[in-house]
Amino acid sequence: MMEKYAAGHSTLEEEELLIKNSTDDESLETQWFQYVKGKKQNPRTGFNDEIWKAVKKKEKKKQIRKLIVSGMAIAASLLFLLFYLRPAPTPETKSLAEKEALLKEALAMFENNTIKTTNKKVLYEDEIIIIYSTTE
Repeated sequence: MMEKYAAGHSTLEEEELLIKNSTDDESLETQWFQYVKGKKQNPRTGFNDEIWKAVKKKEKKKQIRKLIVSGMAIAASLLFLLFYLRPAPTPETKSLAEKEALLKEALAMFENNTIKTTNKKVLYEDEIIIIYSTTE
């Protein structure tokens, strides 16, 4: 049984039996068993309950953290979906008459809105621009 203990294959009952039955005070094993017997401490009452309470408290914190993180992930996903799936704004379209009225209003803001058509020669005309040449 001593070889089994030395190899680390003995059970707790076998170890206790060895410790109780060790009588030779000069052998190293007996001295070791006496040392172990002297240093052995029994846990205080309720120690297991304290450990379980601490474990459950940690598990609860982990669950709360998981809930917070999953809630934030859901909120971020919803914001992402709302941002990218919103309908595109429709551009404001105006009729030709409204556009002409706006152009006339803009031209009325300038003091020199009358263009003299005399002595003007068209050098270049495009859909966007007309270049005149005047002779005075």
